[in-house]
Amino acid sequence: MTLLLRNLQKAVSVNVPKLKQDVQSLRRIMHVQRFDVAVLCVDDNKIQELNKMYRGVDKVTDVLSFPANEIQVPGKLPDPWSDLADLGDIFLGMPYIYNQCVKDGTTIEAVLPAIITHGFCHLMGFDHENKEQWLEMRAKEVSILEKFNKITGNGSTPLATSWS
Repeated sequence: MTLLLRNLQKAVSVNVPKLKQDVQSLRRIMHVQRFDVAVLCVDDNKIQELNKMYRGVDKVTDVLSFPANEIQVPGKLPDPWSDLADLGDIFLGMPYIYNQCVKDGTTIEAVLPAIITHGFCHLMGFDHENKEQWLEMRAKEVSILEKFNKITGNGSTPLATSWS
């Protein structure tokens, strides 16, 4: 239902209308448009603080996802008409993402759909703690991004290309 999209940082320019359009397209592809979700663009300090607080990792990162529900089976979501129709929150570490784009010779606009897809997959119960989980999550990301690329003309690919 509701998409809360906020740019809470000033370090990196964000095309908020384009980002919102991309997130809405991804929500339709994943059939989660009836679920509430927040996508928040934050600076390095905030993402590092969240990473340390919730994961015990004192480093900046590109994306953190905080599911609103405990999903037992990846992709099996609560009834979208129930009180549990909240997927959760996705935090994007914009300066970190920007620096990775510069390093990799790409743009934020090209990479954000893949990063957001990764975040959505976590909200839907997918994970990558072992190779089996990673393969399942990667297949889901590939499927979503193929559909996204087809309707948008984008060339997004999943984040990780191999299990490590």
